[in-house]
Amino acid sequence: MKQATANVHVEDQFSVPPKCRGSNWGFLVTSDGVVMLDTPMVPRTAVERRSEIARKGEVRYIINTHHHVDHVTGNFFFPGPVVSHQSVREAFLAPLASVSGSERVDEAVKIGQGTIGYIRLLVGEHDPESLPLLDSEKYQIKMPSITFSERLRLYVGDHTIELIHLPGHTEGHIGVYIPEERVFFTGDNFCNGTQPSLAHCMPLEWVASLKLIESIEIDVVVPGHGEMCSLKEVAAFRRFIETCIEMTRSAIREGKSKEQAAETVSFEKLYPSDRCQMAVHPGSGMQRRNVSRLYEKLSEQ
Repeated sequence: MKQATANVHVEDQFSVPPKCRGSNWGFLVTSDGVVMLDTPMVPRTAVERRSEIARKGEVRYIINTHHHVDHVTGNFFFPGPVVSHQSVREAFLAPLASVSGSERVDEAVKIGQGTIGYIRLLVGEHDPESLPLLDSEKYQIKMPSITFSERLRLYVGDHTIELIHLPGHTEGHIGVYIPEERVFFTGDNFCNGTQPSLAHCMPLEWVASLKLIESIEIDVVVPGHGEMCSLKEVAAFRRFIETCIEMTRSAIREGKSKEQAAETVSFEKLYPSDRCQMAVHPGSGMQRRNVSRLYEKLSEQ
């Protein structure tokens, strides 16, 4: 793990090729315990880090930026209540298709498996050595027990943790700002050097949320995927999202149907895509989902 500051530790290498190990996550060490910021997707990593984190203090809270399973699977392996937007809890009570935008969800649905079945498929694909842990520790989904709608401020030891509802990558997405450290955890509202899924996005709200992040006094930005960076990279990512929106609007103005747009529009050249080839090729499953979602939401405006 890396130290973003003296008190903030971050894992930001999990999405580096050739093997994806999930999303970024981290933790804040306070004078009164530890606050987790998302959790590892890989159970083996969660168990390995659990003892190390415990030596720094009791886990007081686990904060989830959104509901996608690569950010929440590790919740189970740590103590402390989970804090999130209310929509995150609702997403886990909804049908399986809400937890991700990937073909693996489709596969789990076809074979009659629920969210835990989907997690097993994902873990088996990325780290099969972790599968026995799901059985030996009697794995269950650890859902939020503390939720909020717009803003929530936690005071833990000498630190303030500000949770801000920032719809974008998902409707219930939040950002986490630690003013004493000048560190901001964006979740997948910002992915540095890799394209995200747009399958559950709120496109216009996303741009507004990124602009709000850019207005805050931040030294270190922790993206949902990719390396830690500064606000300069956030601005570049915002321009990428704005271009995706304009390309989809252009297809709508040209009279293309949603299906035609999904088959022909590609965001491959707009932003680094070497880590997410399945997301950017015209007609690929994730690309179709991305364009279809933008088409649907923009057609509502």
